[in-house]
Amino acid sequence: MSSHAQNYGIVAPFKTVALFGANGQIGERILNALLSLKRHTFKVIAFVPPGSDVQQSNNAKVEVKTFDAKDATRENIAKDLQGVDVVVSALNGSALKTQAIIQDAAADAGVKRFYPSEFGFHHIYRKPNDPMGYIHPAWNLKAE
Repeated sequence: MSSHAQNYGIVAPFKTVALFGANGQIGERILNALLSLKRHTFKVIAFVPPGSDVQQSNNAKVEVKTFDAKDATRENIAKDLQGVDVVVSALNGSALKTQAIIQDAAADAGVKRFYPSEFGFHHIYRKPNDPMGYIHPAWNLKAE
């Protein structure tokens, strides 16, 4: 059974996806989903912290690049994003502070789509032995 797009010769507009946080809990699942699609093949540039690896690093469709959120600059990221069609951010924690830099670098590099890390929702958490509820600190980073 062919898809509607295949019937009319429509080619998917995106070929290269940059995935920041590709080795995290959500990033790893996004990477696996991109690589397992039957109807379209993507080249994925997996950005991971220095000293990290990616489960799919031996896959010919995956290029692994290190990304240090503490030292990231708009200019360096823009160079790494040349030729990329889509950026997906699966960053979390303190690395979220870099997401705005990545977004600006993606615009500089001519990236067509940017999907920010908005996985999850406004969490209330309780500290051990404390009956009070608190706004999770990661939410403040996303709000910034």
